[in-house]
Amino acid sequence: MQVAIENTGPLARSLTLTYGKDEVNARRQQVLRQLAGEVKTNGFRPGKTSLALIEKRYGEAATTKTEEDLLDEGFSQAVREQKLRPLGQVKQDSIDRSSGLKAVVSFEVKPTLTLPAAKDLTLDSQPVPVTDAEIDTAIAGIARRAGDMSALGDADTLIEDDSVVLSGTITAGGVEVRKLHDFHHLVGGYPLFGTEAKDVIVAFAGKTVGAQLTLETVLPKTFTPAEHAEKAATLSITIQSSQRLRAAAIDDALAVKVGATDLADLKAKLTARMADQRAQELRSKQAQELADKLVATVPIDLPPRLRDNAIANAAAEATARAASQGKDETDLAAVATQVEASLKRSLILDSLADQLDVKVSREDVEQQIRMAAYQTGRKPEDIAKQLQTSGQTMQVVQEIRESKALETLLDQVLAAKTGAASA
Repeated sequence: MQVAIENTGPLARSLTLTYGKDEVNARRQQVLRQLAGEVKTNGFRPGKTSLALIEKRYGEAATTKTEEDLLDEGFSQAVREQKLRPLGQVKQDSIDRSSGLKAVVSFEVKPTLTLPAAKDLTLDSQPVPVTDAEIDTAIAGIARRAGDMSALGDADTLIEDDSVVLSGTITAGGVEVRKLHDFHHLVGGYPLFGTEAKDVIVAFAGKTVGAQLTLETVLPKTFTPAEHAEKAATLSITIQSSQRLRAAAIDDALAVKVGATDLADLKAKLTARMADQRAQELRSKQAQELADKLVATVPIDLPPRLRDNAIANAAAEATARAASQGKDETDLAAVATQVEASLKRSLILDSLADQLDVKVSREDVEQQIRMAAYQTGRKPEDIAKQLQTSGQTMQVVQEIRESKALETLLDQVLAAKTGAASA
């Protein structure tokens, strides 16, 4: 095999693979012998079919497989030996069989990027401490959920989240369309026959049990009888009774009830839990911040063919989506900008992963699948099968690789910051 590589552009390469007739014939005979050992032919024992018969029946297929195998092997060998980094589709430009096999393929390669050192990167996002006020608010919420419902007294006025029982009528066009009796409603929890929750709160504010009130509304689409749905109506209602969820006392007994030893222990547990959650949120935010900074600061030239194909595909999808939604136009300039930004991010993070020698293990992929299964309520094996069938497994691997690269860089940036602070 002979290999010739030509630079046809800053990120474009042309590769010529040449095999002599003897090389091609030798490989073709090998393919025929392999077929003879695999196919079943009447009159011959398995593996004993004559090469002449195989040639007659499968000669064309053997020629095709021979060429495919030689070109695949030659391309892989050339890429490995020349340390090329192909990107995107490999295009076959020509093939010549007159003196053996000569094929010319063209492709683009990944750009060589200069990434900043971890010590030169800064993070704007900083930890936010958990305050006593936040802990007090959390404990107040626990006290409310642990509280008991009790009836309002004669002098108690209604507030948001009170549970009321109503009676009355609904009229539309001067005709009674529904009678209400023992109708339960949570004030401000959701709309009341078309009246928005916030307006319900205002209407009931200051009212006591036994009070009568009138509301003008537009009945919802789901109202029955259906012929009155979305029509103007009047609610004439009486508050028959009301209950309020009264919070439990905030004391050691409440703490024990929710699994702490006392109130101080409950506050400590809540503080640790909120701090851990906040740390996870901060880390995710900082990783995204690093990715944005790399995209904004690292110079990169996109391979033209890859960029144009990606933009064309995205534009076609956006146009089809707009048509299905009844829209006349698609902002193709915005689509192109979004695609270019996505390609830049992917290439930069891929280069970062190469620089950090990031590897993705089978356990990494399985963990990602388990997480997706938990979030969607599906079986992990079903998601794995779907990825394999759709050919998206490598995309998942690449996403994991990019995420691990960002996590590693973030650790380095934080370590550099800690080292600088202690110096």
